[in-house]
Amino acid sequence: MSEETSKTNDVDCQHQNTTADEIALVAAIDFGTTYSGIAWSFCGEFTRYPLHIYSLQWSPMLGPSQSTYKTPTALLLKSNREFLAFGYEGEEQYDDLVNDNAHHGYYFFRNFKMRLYENEALTNETTIADDERHTMKAKDVFGHSIKYMKTRLLEELSKRGGGMIREENIRWVVTVPAIWSDGAKQFTREAAVMAGIPRKQIRLALEPEVASIYAKEVYLERSRNMVQQPNASFGQGTKFIVLDLGGGTVDISLKELSGGNNIREIHHATGGPWGGLKVNEEFMNFLKELVGIEVMEELKTNYKSCWHDIEKEVEVKKRNTRGDKDGRILLQIPAELLDIYEQRNGKKLMNAIAFETKYAGKIDIKRNNLRVDKSIVVTFFKKCLDNIVNHTKKVLAKPEANGVNHLVLVGGFAESDYMRTELPKALGENVHVFIPDEPWLAIMRGAVLFGQNPSVIETRICKFTYGTKVMRYFIDEFDDPVHKVEQDGQPFCSNVFQKLAERGESFEMGQTVTTEIYAHTADMSKMSVRLFKSTEINPRYVTEDGCTEIGKLVVDMPGYGKERKVVVSLCFGEEEITCSGENESNDTVRVKLDLLGNS
Repeated sequence: MSEETSKTNDVDCQHQNTTADEIALVAAIDFGTTYSGIAWSFCGEFTRYPLHIYSLQWSPMLGPSQSTYKTPTALLLKSNREFLAFGYEGEEQYDDLVNDNAHHGYYFFRNFKMRLYENEALTNETTIADDERHTMKAKDVFGHSIKYMKTRLLEELSKRGGGMIREENIRWVVTVPAIWSDGAKQFTREAAVMAGIPRKQIRLALEPEVASIYAKEVYLERSRNMVQQPNASFGQGTKFIVLDLGGGTVDISLKELSGGNNIREIHHATGGPWGGLKVNEEFMNFLKELVGIEVMEELKTNYKSCWHDIEKEVEVKKRNTRGDKDGRILLQIPAELLDIYEQRNGKKLMNAIAFETKYAGKIDIKRNNLRVDKSIVVTFFKKCLDNIVNHTKKVLAKPEANGVNHLVLVGGFAESDYMRTELPKALGENVHVFIPDEPWLAIMRGAVLFGQNPSVIETRICKFTYGTKVMRYFIDEFDDPVHKVEQDGQPFCSNVFQKLAERGESFEMGQTVTTEIYAHTADMSKMSVRLFKSTEINPRYVTEDGCTEIGKLVVDMPGYGKERKVVVSLCFGEEEITCSGENESNDTVRVKLDLLGNS
């Protein structure tokens, strides 16, 4: 008779993850847009030495032999879609294939994490295109990548004599941007399950949140060692803003230190696609303007490894804009690019840029190095910097931000000397900036700390108003006639938004709301309940502007009869929405939250 009948009230629930006494090691997979890494720590050491965190080292096969704690997020698959390589190895093997003109049919994916942010209609069937525009299911691409990183860690533990650690004793933490959609978070969890990680051993970690955990621990460690920065106070009641500058996205969130050095969220995370890749894009657009789009396209098509070399050069130069003694940034350009330009234009690029472009006097070429005046390069940062500064100022102007005078700067893009200098300058002298050592590793290490002690996060703020679609009796003085329907001669109101959680509402870790689901027919075995979100605090109907259907709850309905009831608990205080169910006999009932159109 009704689309759903429900009642709501606040209760507490226990998180479904593996209990702490079963866990011997916490491993964090920091799956980034441009770079990824793995870190871990042992539970037996955590209480005494929380910052005793190990990291897997990665080494390029070619070029400099220096190891790093991150590797490019690059996946290479065979033509039959079997795994071949990841990271530096993936890039270098693909370049070898390209140089031998043997890359056709292979799949090579890079920077694919952003596809989850860009795709608002994400499903398990969503596909993404590789370097050659071959498409493949996104879940397979993410699953291959996570599986490889999981395998690498297990191999490393075995080499180090960690045979005493069994796979079932590992809690796996996978990082996600806080501004991602609920569907994207569920997608990440499902990809980790596909990678062979048991569902109960997976915990997602919100990137700016875990970065704040790491920054707090580093600051406390400095304080204990009397190495803290002057005029800085970072104790109970301190409010601070976290800027996580990633390769793809920038996450901005407001936090407050509470008792026991725990962390409370005081405003939900916001942000946008203003990460470091936007600077790379501006740099590449500058090169296209300089030599011509056709020249660059020919280089990308016929000399793909050279194209990749330019992209790597741009990535490096983005981090260091100090330049040479003349204030110029040097970009090594391949001889193939110079040859293509000369063949197409009948003149040397060196002469053309010296006399025929608007950049005359600010750029030149010496020994295959394009020397670009710093005044040009800093313009590549302008859009990103302006967006970040404007958005941060809007957040700081909110009532919740009253008293915030600390800024924590982390993320891979925070490695850029320009951003580390100009961003604090643009925000003014009233904000004390704290940048932990190696800020590009803050998320990875913070995810380990979070996995060891999830309760360090006390509260989170709901970003949207969530609810279900229900039908109830029509109220003449209140309801819109457009939603009036009749059943068995009785007037009902359809499309009603039954609120479960409110935008801006603070939820403690594990706190949930419940809704009662009743059977529509005597013999039904499952009930499907549509779930919506709204940007408004008090939406009335699911058809209003700002209201979006995000998925559904599929509830098992055991027994027989129309009086059957299942109490569904939804948790909005975790990193992702979770749910569980009980019938009137207090027996556990299966409830599936489907945000990806699976069922």
